[in-house]
Amino acid sequence: MDTLKNQETKQQRKRRKALLRGEKENQQALASIDPNVKITVLCVRFGNKYGREYVERLRNMISRHMTIPYEFVCLTDDQHPIAGVRSIVQPNANYARGWWHKVHMFDPNIPLAGRILYFDLDVVIHANIDKLAGYLTTEFIGIHDFNRKFHANWKYLNSSVLAWNHGSQTDIWNQFKTNPREAQRLAGDQDWIWKLCRDKIKFWPREWIQSYKWEIRSREELTLINGKRQFTNVRDDIVIEPGCSVAVFHGDPNPCAVRDKFVLDNWQ
Repeated sequence: MDTLKNQETKQQRKRRKALLRGEKENQQALASIDPNVKITVLCVRFGNKYGREYVERLRNMISRHMTIPYEFVCLTDDQHPIAGVRSIVQPNANYARGWWHKVHMFDPNIPLAGRILYFDLDVVIHANIDKLAGYLTTEFIGIHDFNRKFHANWKYLNSSVLAWNHGSQTDIWNQFKTNPREAQRLAGDQDWIWKLCRDKIKFWPREWIQSYKWEIRSREELTLINGKRQFTNVRDDIVIEPGCSVAVFHGDPNPCAVRDKFVLDNWQ
């Protein structure tokens, strides 16, 4: 064993240690999960920006990479049933500007329960996520916005992956419902969540959830094609840091537009 360790490169040692650390984090997460608290995995789909296949693929990825009991729920305006998904159907609010349907997740009257683990539809889950369900289980958690890549002191929220206990963040909904016009002066629900919760929200460890276009790949590899950002080339050599479980596709391109082997192998 010592001989093998001596033969390792610095990068190989780093990766081996990261894998061991990841296993320990998952074990700690599992130990911290209260078996009496229900785990609900939630997504939101309104309108036609994302088709039903996005919900189905998220359902499949969760099934492959979560070993603890959970219920998969979709808050949606689509009455069409999806196998393995409990749909909470609401009318489309048809917000005139921006994206605001995430605020509905925090309505205390919505039929949810327990620890909520929310995912945007445009994520790729490629490794075990039990640790997300067991991390800081009394806290409201989000992603430290991916501009962290370029600005060391950047403080802002990316809401692609969130966790909270149902009923604990009702101000997000109640204050929006009281004065929606005031809230909608902001660009969207992510900004509203940050405005109301910036003093209490915690962040996931950075290595667990990464930006595909900025941290896994590079923004220098992007170009503008027909008004949308796309990668200039297809890559089959993507290496994911061992601690990362979720790749986020914020903005363009979406997973459906990326032909990298990593995406094709995992987004299904």
